[in-house]
Amino acid sequence: MNSFARRNPEGFGVMVTLLGVMFFVPDALVIRLIGGDTMTIAVWRGLAAGVTTLAGLALFARHLIPPMRWLLSPPSLAIIVLQGVGSVFFLASMGATSAANALLILATAPFLAAVLSWLFLKETIGRSTGFAILGVFAGVAIIAFGSAGGGRLTGDLFALANSVTIACYYVLLRRVQSQNMLTSIAFGYLLTSVIAFPFADLAQLEAQQIGLIMISGGVILAGGVGLLMIGPRYLPAAEVSMITLLEIVFGPVLVWVVIGENPGQMSLIGGTVIAITILIHTTHRLRHPKVRT
Repeated sequence: MNSFARRNPEGFGVMVTLLGVMFFVPDALVIRLIGGDTMTIAVWRGLAAGVTTLAGLALFARHLIPPMRWLLSPPSLAIIVLQGVGSVFFLASMGATSAANALLILATAPFLAAVLSWLFLKETIGRSTGFAILGVFAGVAIIAFGSAGGGRLTGDLFALANSVTIACYYVLLRRVQSQNMLTSIAFGYLLTSVIAFPFADLAQLEAQQIGLIMISGGVILAGGVGLLMIGPRYLPAAEVSMITLLEIVFGPVLVWVVIGENPGQMSLIGGTVIAITILIHTTHRLRHPKVRT
């Protein structure tokens, strides 16, 4: 694996990012199947993910645990906060809007990452990416317009806030790519539990709900994020976020097919605008791989 990463770093980055996305595709469905108060889910999901990640590091990769000095450094603390707050925003959006809206609005993340990378990492934004940014945000505006009259706007705003944290997260990982951040991310999961705790009703959970929370936190979140944090070391932040849009495409479809959650006409229109924009932009990048687009 390490030899492949050295021979073909971009290919390795694409491979691990795709694998991480595969972990996340069923996440929205699992959260819907858990049911109940989303902040209660956030408490136990964050705890499950944090404990699983820290236990895995302690048992199998102690050499990846950094000294306390690094954990308290500004990049590490930023990752902890972004991870902790982002997960709360995601679950808050899932509780206040449709799964499709919550995921489709995440499509803004790669383009926000492009803007942030331009501001802080001096990575250029080409003409096609600039047009794609406009197209994606037009789609989000359509979704928000449809939500305004249906009581979903607050949930959409939570989803947009989550998108901002994800964009910051990927840019920061690319900025400190030489550092291992898994321990910081694990503490970010635990921070999610701390933030959500005052807002959770903490009602008693059934055995099935506990099992699904363990899958969502201990498998999907811990495994998926662990893989996705590797991608920005080998690919530009915007490109990593672009690959993660596969979750945006398949996640809502899975929820719709399994439990019949119809996102509504305006969400479908806005989602189509976003999907077409991403398809055009991605096709252009594949045809012109050496050009900053």
